[in-house]
Amino acid sequence: MKDATHPALDRSRPPAAAPSQPCAFPRFEHERLESGVRLWTLDVPDRNLVTVTLLVPGGSELDPPHLAGLASFTAGLRSKGTTQRTALEFAAAAEDLGTAVSASCSWEIAGVGTTMRSEDVAAGLELVAEAAVQPAFEEEEIERARRRRLAEIERRRSDPASLAGAAFARAVYDETPYGKQTIGDRESTQAIARSDIAAFHDRALAARSCHLIAVGDLGPDRLRRTIEDKIERPLRSHTGDFDDEPARLEPGQPGTPARQVVIVDRPGAAQTELRVGHVGIPRRHPDRIPIQVANSILGGKFMSRLNLNLRERHGYTYGVSSSFSSRRGPGPFVVGTAVANEVTGAACREIVAELERLCSEPPSEAELDDARNYLVGVFPYTMQTIQNLSSRLKALATFDLDHDEYERWPERIRATTREDVHEVCRRHLFPDRLTITAVGPASELEPQLEDL
Repeated sequence: MKDATHPALDRSRPPAAAPSQPCAFPRFEHERLESGVRLWTLDVPDRNLVTVTLLVPGGSELDPPHLAGLASFTAGLRSKGTTQRTALEFAAAAEDLGTAVSASCSWEIAGVGTTMRSEDVAAGLELVAEAAVQPAFEEEEIERARRRRLAEIERRRSDPASLAGAAFARAVYDETPYGKQTIGDRESTQAIARSDIAAFHDRALAARSCHLIAVGDLGPDRLRRTIEDKIERPLRSHTGDFDDEPARLEPGQPGTPARQVVIVDRPGAAQTELRVGHVGIPRRHPDRIPIQVANSILGGKFMSRLNLNLRERHGYTYGVSSSFSSRRGPGPFVVGTAVANEVTGAACREIVAELERLCSEPPSEAELDDARNYLVGVFPYTMQTIQNLSSRLKALATFDLDHDEYERWPERIRATTREDVHEVCRRHLFPDRLTITAVGPASELEPQLEDL
């Protein structure tokens, strides 16, 4: 029986969206400690959890040309035993706290961190400081890490997506750090010696270039006293600034003078992995906001132009996306998808056509509203956990962003106009200078891509 008090639901049209709710990034504190370390704290009461990360300089952009992968290799070993505990003892100490100490490495920076109960902050910080300041780099652990890395490199040799990403990076960035893989290759992995690891670590251990990020149920004054004891004390003998700089992050010729096609032959492959793009812009570029809106329209969300074209209209793929990578230097702009071999050429032409259309005319007002609402609407989902909030603070620290970056971000997205989008596309998208990388059977792909 129908409920007379509730009208029938009209399923012929979607329900109207509810009014947008305000969402502000929580207040955080920033200060420089006596050792020179920059401390970022964000108190989230009543969680009984704290996540801490000590960021140290020395990311993959500083890999020596002949030792690609050194930064990430070094970072991974920091949590594999210290001068105070063996790898097993260190892991057991973390397990006793119900956690693990993780090591990470991005293009710009490395980190050691953990998440623990509020009452275990002292013990957790002690482990973080040990891993960051006193890693042992035992030969046994180095060789174990080397075997695992070589196995991963071998696995990637049979993974079409990995092959496409590596070939695209080589073609676009040539011999710059961005042209190599952060994991390195077989030759560089075999060549890395303990002396290389120790020297890289020692150079990076410069307190004035380090950041400590702490987010969670911090409590009044408790964390500060613990930091002074567990972090400040071991770093006081490592004061100083890290002044190493990558030789060059941007290729000598930014973007090719014409389109280039790179085919990685995989005979018998059932489909083709595609990467299409060119050199993009740095994270701190003043056009970053309108570029985000433009990318959302192009391929940054499910109902984007690329997905509606290649997936919905033509049925070439299950999904396609585009992105501008956030890096200190000009990270790549890339469109990525996988398509059936026989439609690879047609899919590439549709991608090129969408880029040309975005550069030739402003988006419609409806498209712009949809992109802005999407970006502002998903923003709160990126701040749901203490780990999410910590990642946001890491970005502020890594890229030296304004402290009101997230406070102003939604209003700057909403203020982006059709003309802004059109202008940044004309400045930063180059359909005539694309690098098209295809991983698949060359005999089928070459005829389709020849005229590109």
